[in-house]
Amino acid sequence: MSAIDLLLHLDHLDLDVAAPRAAIALAQRLGARLDALYVADLPATAFSLPEAVPVQLEETQRRVAEAQTHDGQWQQTLAAHALNGQWRVTQGDTVQAVSQAASGYDMLVMERSQKRSDAPVGFGSVSRCVFASGRPVLVVPDVSPVPSLGANILVAWNGSRESALALAAALPLLQKADQVRVLDGSDMNADMLPVLPPPGLADWLQRHGIEAHIDTLDSGPSHAAGPAVLEAAHAQSADLIVMGAWSRSRLAQMMLGGTTRHLFMHGDVPMLVAH
Repeated sequence: MSAIDLLLHLDHLDLDVAAPRAAIALAQRLGARLDALYVADLPATAFSLPEAVPVQLEETQRRVAEAQTHDGQWQQTLAAHALNGQWRVTQGDTVQAVSQAASGYDMLVMERSQKRSDAPVGFGSVSRCVFASGRPVLVVPDVSPVPSLGANILVAWNGSRESALALAAALPLLQKADQVRVLDGSDMNADMLPVLPPPGLADWLQRHGIEAHIDTLDSGPSHAAGPAVLEAAHAQSADLIVMGAWSRSRLAQMMLGGTTRHLFMHGDVPMLVAH
C-alpha cells in the first residue's frame, strides 16, 4: 500500500476537539502519516497601520513561541494512537501558509466553525483553502461528534468535475468502508453541468472494488439538494460525506444558494471535498 501523508491545520492549540479527532481517525483508517500545522495568522491588513505593526508582530511571535511548546503534546497524542507525524509552526497569512504547505501532502484537514466565521461562506479561510490548495480537504464542523470516520460513507454525486475529483480522492476510504451509499443527482443538474467521467458510475465503483448502494437524488430545484444530502446523511448515520465543492461559482452559491454553501453552514458531518 502506498504511503499517504495528511496535514491537519490548527488555528488554536486545543487538540481535544473535532478536527484533531477526525484527523487521527482518518490517519488510523488509512495507515497514514499525520502532521499538524499551527499558523499564527498575520494577515496583510496587519500592516495597514504602520504604528500597529510592532504590536502585531510581538503578539504573533508570542503565539508562535507558545505553539512551539506543544510539540511534545502532539507527539504523545500520535504515540497513543500508534501514529507518526510532525508538529509544525509558522506565521503569516493563513490561506497562503496552509495552501503552500498542503502541496506536499495528499490531503488537508481543516476545522469549520459553525459559530464564528471570518467571511461569508465561500470566502472564509476554509473555502479559500479548498480553492487554493489544489488538494482534497476534509472539512470538519466543530460541532461534529466524530464517533468514527470512513466506516459509513455518503457520496453526493452530481456528475461535475468537482464531484469526480472528490470521488477519486476518497477511493482509499471507499474501499475500506463498511457501507457506501451514493446519492446520484446528475440528472437534476444536467441543464447546468456537463456530466463528466466516470461515464458509468456503478461500473466505475465496481471496477474499483467498491460495493455501493446508488439512489437517485430528486429533491426538486438544485438549491434544495443541500438539505436533502444532510437529511440522507443523518438517516443512514453517515460519518463522512464525499462531495465536490463549489460546482458553481462562490458568488452564485452565495446569492442563489447551493449544496456546498448549505452543508458548510449547517452540516454536522465531516465532508471530504474537492474543487
